[in-house]
Order: sequence, then C-alpha cells, then structure tokens
Amino acid sequence: MTRVGAAVVEIPVPVGTAMAGYAARTEPSRGVHDPLTVRAITFDDLTWVTVDVCGLHEDTCAEIAHSTPTPDNVRVSATHTHAGPCVVPGRLGGTVTTVHTAIVHAAADAIRQATRDHTRADLEWVSVPIPDVAFDRRRDHPITVDLQAILARRSGRVHAALVTWPCHPVVLGAENLQISGDYPAVLRSRLEQAWPGAVVVFAAGCAGDINPGHASTSSLTHNSSTGRTFTEADRIGSQLASSLLTAAPSAAPGHTPTIVCSAVEEVSLALEILDDEPPACLAARWRSQLDTVEPGLEALLRVWIDWADSQTDNPTLTWTARISVSAFAGGWIVGLPGEPFLAVENKLRASLGPNTLVLGYTDGCPGYFPTRQDYASGGYEVREAHRYYGMPAPFRAGSAEQLVETALRLADSLGAAQWIER
Repeated sequence: MTRVGAAVVEIPVPVGTAMAGYAARTEPSRGVHDPLTVRAITFDDLTWVTVDVCGLHEDTCAEIAHSTPTPDNVRVSATHTHAGPCVVPGRLGGTVTTVHTAIVHAAADAIRQATRDHTRADLEWVSVPIPDVAFDRRRDHPITVDLQAILARRSGRVHAALVTWPCHPVVLGAENLQISGDYPAVLRSRLEQAWPGAVVVFAAGCAGDINPGHASTSSLTHNSSTGRTFTEADRIGSQLASSLLTAAPSAAPGHTPTIVCSAVEEVSLALEILDDEPPACLAARWRSQLDTVEPGLEALLRVWIDWADSQTDNPTLTWTARISVSAFAGGWIVGLPGEPFLAVENKLRASLGPNTLVLGYTDGCPGYFPTRQDYASGGYEVREAHRYYGMPAPFRAGSAEQLVETALRLADSLGAAQWIER
C-alpha cells in the first residue's frame, strides 16, 4: 500500500487584481466566481502541487519546493486556467506581488497538511475516453482524448485523487472578469461531492494545441464568443466528472502499488528567432497600426510593442527545462514544463504504457512546445505566443521531441519496467 495525503488551501483574490491568460483583456477582476485554490497530493515521498493560475515561473516552483525538507521530491503545476490572477514575473501579464506571495505560502501550507494527512491507501488507475468535447484548435476538428486519474482508496472509499485531461481551461473568454478555475473547478467540485471527504487535485495534460471548441485567435478580441460562459464550463466539468464516476464505481477494487522511484533532469533547450525583422522595426510597424484596429487587437499590439521594446541586441536563446518521471508499480507520472502539444503525451503513453499521466505546465511555464512537424504551418503557438510569454523567441523545432527523449531516458534509467503493468 502507498501512503497518500491531500490538502486544499484557498487564497483570497482582491477585486481589482490583474488577470492573466488573454492579452486582449486589459480590465482587472471584478470578483471571484470560485475560489483560487492551491492543492497538494502526496504519494509516499512524492508531492504534487497544483495552483489555479495560468502559469508559474520556474523560480516560483523552486521556491515552493525549497520550502520543504525534500525539494527534489516536489513538483509544482499550474492548472492553466485563463481566469486566474497575474503571478508570473515577466510573463503572461506580469505578477501581482501580494497574490504571488500568498500562493507560495499557501503551497507550503498545503504540502504540510497533505503530509500530515498521510494514510495507507490502494491506488487505482482509471482512463476514460472523452469524445467530441476537446478540439484540435490548429486543425479545427473534434478529437477524443482520455480523462485519466489515480484514485487513492481507503476501505473502498476514495480518499484523494489526481485527475488530468489535456484540454485548455479556456471555456471562459477574454470578456470574463471573474476569478475562476474554469471547467477544472467544476470537475473537482462534482467529484468531491460524489466522494465525501476526498480531495481532488487537477493537473492539465499536454494541452498546447487542444481547446474546448474554438481557435486560439478567438481570444484576441473583446467580443464575446458563443458558448464561453460559466454555464458551458459547468456543462463540460460535469460531463467529465460523470464520465469518470461511471468508469470508477465505488465498489471497484484498488491496486496495491508502491512508488518505485523518481528521477529529475534539467536540460538546456534552444530558442530560435523566426521574425524576419528586428524588434525595433516590428515595434514601429505595430505602432502604426494602433489607430486602425479594434480594442482587443490594439491591446495585443501594445503587449507586442512592450515585448519588442524590452528586447536586447544579444538575447539569451536558451532556457533550462526541468523534466521529471516517477515510476509506480502500476504506471508512471511524467512532469513537463510549458505547453507541450498533445502528440508529446501520446508518444509517451505509447512508449510507457496506458497508465501514464503526462502533466504539462509543471516546474515552469515559458511557452509552447509544438512538435517538429507543426512548425511548417506557423500560427500563434509557433510564431507569436513567445511575446506574451516574455521570451526572446520561440523554442527551436525539435524541443518537444527533446522533452520526450529526456523523459524516456529517465524512465529507462529508473530500471522499473518490470514493475509496470502493461
């Protein structure tokens, strides 16, 4: 049996707090629809922390990890809701210092509470396909992606759960000014209602190119988009919860795995400038367009101009990524930074087995990781998003594949294949 604990800490977000997720949204928050939470779940010595924000800086993740006696065993993920506060220094709209500080303190508190909550539990791996809710936003068609969970049961009752689904939490659009966890908040709430006393932790999968039914460019405007409402977030979250509850009935027997081991590696990833003009020329062209575009695009251009004005003649074109792999006797958990495309998750699950949770937005969120083949078609994720992320350039083609190769090498180094149920 595995020792499992979990905890939730809520963080108040004052009215007027700047919100992250959409460059087109320039107004601050007007209230809280559902609380910003920091959640922690522990499996023996491994601790996974999730925060209801769009992203987290790698330095913030390290600060949280080092608030514990065993920082190497702590992973920190953003749920990637686009209805959270600005808390990423230099990226995604900057940071509100008071909220950032509160998150760091709350994370340390959640870890302590989860560790005190340790109880022996059986683990059950659940995977259920969800058709026609998620969309490949670059190719504009619905796809089927798996909702996955690790359920920790004690005497048959769910004590805690780690749940993941690779789809952007962007049901709520740029016009929303309420702090919210988007559909993951509903998913967690419905599951916790069905499992009294349980704590549900949601972590986003490799959702870089997956949305709940709209193009990435639809977020570059102030105009309300059809279906981007709290009612729709409730519908999707409730549907996901119902699907998981059906696939994991209360009487289902649990497995009895233990964590075999974990490994972490830092790798240097290269960035590559794809613009045909230097930043100063780009800024001049964008300034000339400010008076001719609608307000949402004007706000976007101002973000791009600020980015261009901040660039240096000799930018640092590398970024250090932290990749983690933990082996259970029943499967794997892989932690990857930033926004990997879904193909990254599919490749790792194909190589390591279906009981593999691949969690993006972990230990730093510096931008998108498209697969090599996606660079030819360009688009927002390839050529533009790095500006809102405050990065000097996008990641070089092949970076996503480097993440996969590193994760597979770590899994191989653990020598745990004989314990994995295929």
